[in-house]
Amino acid sequence: MKRKVELLSPVGDFECLVAAVQNGADAVYFGASKFNARMNSTNFEGENLKKAIEYAKLRNVKTNITLNTLIKNDEFEEATKLLKYAYECGIDAIIMQDLGLAKFTIKNFPDLEIHASTQMTVHNVEGVKALKKLGFKRVVLSRELNINEIRNIYEKTKMDLEVFIHGALCISYSGQCLMSSIIGQRSGNRGKCAGTCRLPYELINKGDNKVLDKGYLLSSKDVCSLDILPELIASGAMSFKIEGRMKAPEYVGTVTRIYRKYIDLALSGKEYKVDEVDRKLLMQVFNRGGFSTGYLNGKLGKEMMYKEKPNHIGIKLGKVLSYNPNKGHVKLKLEEDMCLGDSIRINESSCKTSELMDGNTNLKTANKERIVTIGRIKGKIRVGDWVYKTVAINIENEIKQICSKENIKRKIDCIIKIETGKPVELKIKDIETNLEVEELGGIVEEAKTIGIDDDRVKEQISKTGGTVFEVLNIEIKKSKNAFISIKELNELRRKALDELDEKILKTFNRKEKKIEVEKLNIKDTTKSTTQISLLLNYINTNYNYKNLEHLNKVYIQASELLLNKNKEKLEEITSIADTYIYMPNVLRDEHKSIIYNKIDEIIKSYKIKGFVVSNLSQIEELKKYNLELLGNYTLNVYNNNTIEELRKMGLKSVTISPEINSEEIRNIKTDINKELIVYGRLPLMTSEYCPIGTFKNCTGLCQKGNYVLKDRMNFEFPIKTNRLNCNTIIYNSKITSIKWKDLNVDSIRIDILDESLEEINRIIKIHKQNERLEGYEFTNGNLNKIV
Repeated sequence: MKRKVELLSPVGDFECLVAAVQNGADAVYFGASKFNARMNSTNFEGENLKKAIEYAKLRNVKTNITLNTLIKNDEFEEATKLLKYAYECGIDAIIMQDLGLAKFTIKNFPDLEIHASTQMTVHNVEGVKALKKLGFKRVVLSRELNINEIRNIYEKTKMDLEVFIHGALCISYSGQCLMSSIIGQRSGNRGKCAGTCRLPYELINKGDNKVLDKGYLLSSKDVCSLDILPELIASGAMSFKIEGRMKAPEYVGTVTRIYRKYIDLALSGKEYKVDEVDRKLLMQVFNRGGFSTGYLNGKLGKEMMYKEKPNHIGIKLGKVLSYNPNKGHVKLKLEEDMCLGDSIRINESSCKTSELMDGNTNLKTANKERIVTIGRIKGKIRVGDWVYKTVAINIENEIKQICSKENIKRKIDCIIKIETGKPVELKIKDIETNLEVEELGGIVEEAKTIGIDDDRVKEQISKTGGTVFEVLNIEIKKSKNAFISIKELNELRRKALDELDEKILKTFNRKEKKIEVEKLNIKDTTKSTTQISLLLNYINTNYNYKNLEHLNKVYIQASELLLNKNKEKLEEITSIADTYIYMPNVLRDEHKSIIYNKIDEIIKSYKIKGFVVSNLSQIEELKKYNLELLGNYTLNVYNNNTIEELRKMGLKSVTISPEINSEEIRNIKTDINKELIVYGRLPLMTSEYCPIGTFKNCTGLCQKGNYVLKDRMNFEFPIKTNRLNCNTIIYNSKITSIKWKDLNVDSIRIDILDESLEEINRIIKIHKQNERLEGYEFTNGNLNKIV
């Protein structure tokens, strides 16, 4: 293969940056101090951000900054200042989620690449086309796509695509997870995910109140794609991304080095075979009960999950042969090599080994098959328990050794003139940029005995080991019997290299960019009468929908339109209020035609007013029907600029994100319709993984029971599965119910899951009067919180 692809490594701090660069990354991505999706990592700001960019680019490694959280109105100007600073420092690209901020950047920084974050939930051809049209230069695809889908997207868009090849896998579609935000006040869309999917749950069928499964039921294994790298490269994806901005330098360095090796091997045309030693190294630095290929080879079900523990497992070291609880000594027969200082775990106990012995002999290392005693570790430890090595000190030392050297070099040519009676002159040129510097030294004298020879000159000028430079060619112009001291040659070389270094660094900086955040010319015209919209997630054929009262709009899930049994009910619903088809937030290319073919039939058969658009990919496709387009909250509407962009794209209404609070809702200004969800059980996750179908074997179990996930606090989260594509939606344990009168909205939305017809009318009446339902099962959501 001759394709050029990019290995993109994660960077949480400067040590990780060095580890990524020195181990072969083509590009790195890191966050600034604010507005990035890993706010708990160290990140970079001010002068440190500038130094990070310079360090990487000096070594020909591209830099991407993650400004990939959703931005509130009162943060917009600060966010623009941050991207302006990164731009002037020479950043190569910015990864973004917020549509409003992204479009602002595309307009004001036309020479800067903007990449669509995986948080934008781009998962099909039309989604990529939409972002390409908006001016994005790269799309980071949803991690749920398989290789065939990636290939299809590339072939039909020729867009620069980025895919995740190693690391943690979110169980929800990125950008569509509100779980941490709603139940923990830490939003994944704001870079503060609490990892609620890594907590223990019980799967319960409420029909018979039976516990079907328990453990870390939403915790997936990390992805490892070593075995399928050639296929991924052939798919057309250009950038291969390693996850892990919260990881240590030894993780970043080891994973980068191994993927560098195998990407190069795949591109070489030689036989592609993965060495098990490398796979074990990846397991050692981080694994959650092993690896999987995630969704890259298609849905794997339970094979991609590990329900026993949610964190790093390490590798098996051996079983406990005996245990001395007084001394904390464990005897075992090693199944892997071990070093003094390795960290181990037995059950819930862990320690850094301070003793490694064979009988009474202290050891620094021990090979596998050897019976050793290690310590000191305390806890509930029994004979037969597995001992795991969680940290290998030799890997840490190896990465530190690699990072202590300059392994990534810039090639330079040198010309040195050593002519008697003239100042010694050294010219060096950076081959890539053709930048040159010239350094003069002292006057060259004639040697009293023997002059300096050419080989010695070459040797001294080539001593660039502590720098980023490597001498490719040296031309020597020297008088016969000329003399110059070694000390002066070294000083001349040092000064010239420092000057060239500075000269190259200056080329990375851009001129100061003057920008101004324009105030949008918006006439915020809230209507005197607030409309009421009703979302029917499911149609009940036993209901007489003509009995519904006080409605202006009804939204019907697109999947419900596929069911022949609902035909009669559709006639009832479309006769009582303006009816809109509610599009799914995830609609893969393989399922798209099923729904779109049905839409044509529905529009011909029933009075349909328009669509609720749930993903950017749907806007252009739905425009052909010449019906109203309303924006769903899944578009992550946080600020006025995002709404303005959606308005330009043809939307007549937006549903405000349920993540923002009352003050932030009031600050939303737009001249299109503003809608707010005031009642409903909020979807917390949309996932390709189905905990119902995989606890046993999928036989349509999701249709044969009423399932919930129960957490440690005994809260129960309903699970619903869309049988069209087997997407799973996990709903909140509590029902949102809020007052809306002072929130400056035009329309209130009521979401119905399984309420009776009588309950629906009561809910409508209560909320129409600006009241809310009270009690343990209800919540204000984020109305009085800050995320």
